[in-house]
Amino acid sequence: MNKDFLIALGVTLVFYAGYSYFFPPKQAEVPQNAQAAIEEQAASNTPKIKVTGSNSSQEEEERLYTLELKDADITFSSKGAAIKTYEFKDAVANLNLTPYGGAGYFATMPELNFEKVDDAAWDMAFEAVLQDTLRVKKGYSFDKDGGLNKLSLTVKNISDKNIEISDVFVNMGPGLATVESEMSENSANMRAICLIREEGKKNATVNDITEKMMTKPAKLEEECSNWEWAGIDNRYFLTAFIPRSWKPAASDLKFSKQYVYSQPSFYGLFGQKAVKGPKLDIKLPMSLAAGQDLTFDADFYIGPKDYEELSAEPYDLQRSIQFGFFGQFGKWARNLLEWLYGYTHNYGWAIIIMTLMIQLVMFPLTYKQLKSSAVMQKIQPQMKIIQEKYKNDPMTAQREMMALYKKYGANPLSGCLPLFIQLPIFLALFNALRTSWSLHGSPFIWWIHDLSAKDPYYVLPIAMGIMMFIQQKMTMPDMGKDNPSMAMMKWMPIFMTLIFLNFPAGLTLYWFVSNCISFVINLILKKRLAKAF
Repeated sequence: MNKDFLIALGVTLVFYAGYSYFFPPKQAEVPQNAQAAIEEQAASNTPKIKVTGSNSSQEEEERLYTLELKDADITFSSKGAAIKTYEFKDAVANLNLTPYGGAGYFATMPELNFEKVDDAAWDMAFEAVLQDTLRVKKGYSFDKDGGLNKLSLTVKNISDKNIEISDVFVNMGPGLATVESEMSENSANMRAICLIREEGKKNATVNDITEKMMTKPAKLEEECSNWEWAGIDNRYFLTAFIPRSWKPAASDLKFSKQYVYSQPSFYGLFGQKAVKGPKLDIKLPMSLAAGQDLTFDADFYIGPKDYEELSAEPYDLQRSIQFGFFGQFGKWARNLLEWLYGYTHNYGWAIIIMTLMIQLVMFPLTYKQLKSSAVMQKIQPQMKIIQEKYKNDPMTAQREMMALYKKYGANPLSGCLPLFIQLPIFLALFNALRTSWSLHGSPFIWWIHDLSAKDPYYVLPIAMGIMMFIQQKMTMPDMGKDNPSMAMMKWMPIFMTLIFLNFPAGLTLYWFVSNCISFVINLILKKRLAKAF
């Protein structure tokens, strides 16, 4: 590998891996805007009630109900008719996506203790009465193939007065769990998001919702105006709530962060650190005349971020998958990987073939880069002679250097173009392989049972480091012990090995095969150049 590329790659990976770890988003305090609430109250003559009391003269205990589906076992709570636990039947091991307490996902009026009722129209239905004022009905219907689900909330005013209900929300969060192999990075990957469609843009945009937006309404309006869906996600999973019978405003999104768990800080060297998960509440407009009822119909999704499955659904849910800055390259790589898998039926072999194909396409640039490096290595002794001879005459030294480059067809800058092309492709593949649900639980050979998880015995990253070391010895010129560039390069194989130890096995496999191909090219090129000098 070209040393400039390795240096650039190493710096990029350190920044990519370290920024999220050492600089998590700041936890801002969200002030309560009491004055705004007073002004809002004064603007309306309609009596308002706040859902704070129980629907029973005696506080009832929470009751749990379980619904077993093909892809998940779902436990509902009578409090707010919420999803308390969503145990996804994962290919590796069952996983509870919502283990962090709170009111539960899609809770409404969690102060109410709902009764489960039988209703053939819904897989799970609930009903509650609040203070002889409201009758609330709520139903869930689940897609049997794990796609979009339906939720309906009907609120009926059974009193003889017009009323307005304040602070009624659909809750999501706090936090979202993930597979064990990704838990160490889950704190950096959990986020609240909204999808919007901007005029003049072909594709929908997914924007992060942050605490800062709660104190800057203009920023929230800019990022989530006319949002189509909102939700919480991490690297592999997504929950999304899609209003259908009403059009909520950006100001109806209420974001906060709550403690969800603790995890070791820097491998436990600094003890434990608290992880806060995103919590997103969607406000429901509740103003009812006497005897009136309101129905809020919505679709929702909870499950894995499978690109093909989400692309087959409406609402552009697949936009939640983060392919990074060079996203289009990542999508092409994903499509190529899926196409090759159709023939190999093994994603490990598909990654190897894809690497060979990418290297074949890039061969002219790679050849030029390696040839330039080899030539520079060959003329290194002559360059040292010129530098020593004209050390007091920089202008003459420069002219002699240029003459030497021209004589052997060398160009010290000829390795830059391949660098600028290789780095975006690597970063695109990095994101494509790290976010690919297809690799999750997908075995390769022998000890590698999950290409989306790290190599359990670190065979691939260590083999990659050894290959880099051998290649370095073969290609790097001896520029002296005091040369900073060479000193850094000596440590590069160890440095890269340590970085790749916890990377997905699929990504490490790609980089190992890529290094092996470069090694073979270097070996052949070195023999050819030996005859030319």
